[in-house]
Amino acid sequence: MVVRERARPLAPEERREAILEAVLPLLLEKGRDVTSRELADAAGIAEGTVFRAFGDKETLLAAGLEKLLDREPFRAELRRIARELPFEDKIAVIIEQLQVRFREVFRIMTLFQVQGPPPQRDASREDWLEIIRELLEPDAHRLAVPVEMLGWYLRLVAFGSSIEPFNHPRPFDAAELAGLVVHGAAVTSPAPPLPPRTATSTAASPRPTAA
Repeated sequence: MVVRERARPLAPEERREAILEAVLPLLLEKGRDVTSRELADAAGIAEGTVFRAFGDKETLLAAGLEKLLDREPFRAELRRIARELPFEDKIAVIIEQLQVRFREVFRIMTLFQVQGPPPQRDASREDWLEIIRELLEPDAHRLAVPVEMLGWYLRLVAFGSSIEPFNHPRPFDAAELAGLVVHGAAVTSPAPPLPPRTATSTAASPRPTAA
C-alpha cells in the first residue's frame, strides 16, 4: 500500500503571501469594491480562512495595496535599459518607464480610493534615481546640469505627461518629450557673421617710431 505524505501546512506568513498572490488580479480589477466572498473564491478558500490569515478585509486590502505599489518591478525595468543606447533614445526609454509607473500608481490609487501620496514601506523610494544616475553617467560630459538633477527633470516631465487631463486631446509620447529634453524648444541662433576683412583692416599697423 502506498502511503502518501500530507503536504506541509503553510506557515502564517506563507499563507498570507499565497492568498495575496491569488487575489491580486481581482484587486486590480475591483479595488475596494471587492467583497470578502469574491476574495475567498479567488483564493480558493473559505472566507473564514481569509479572516484567520489577515484578521479582517481592511488588513488584506492594505497588504494588497502595498504589494501592488511595490517599486521593485519598476526598478528592474530601469536596470534593463542598456547603457550603450544613444543618449536621446536612452532618455526616451527612461521617460516611458516613468510614465508606465505613474499611470499604474494613479490607477491603483483610484481603485483603492487613496487620498494623498501612496504609502511608503521604507526609505528606498529614491532608489530609482541611483539607477538613472548609473545609466546616464556615460553621457555626463554632455549635460548642462548634474545627472541627478536631470533625473528629477525627467520624473517631472513623465509625471505631468501621465495625467490624462493634462494630455487631452493631445497626448505626448516619450520620444517627443525626450527630444524636447535633449534639444530644448528654441532654435540655437547662429553666431553673427564677422565683418568682411579689407586690405586696410588686414594690413599691419605701423610701428611707432622712437622719439
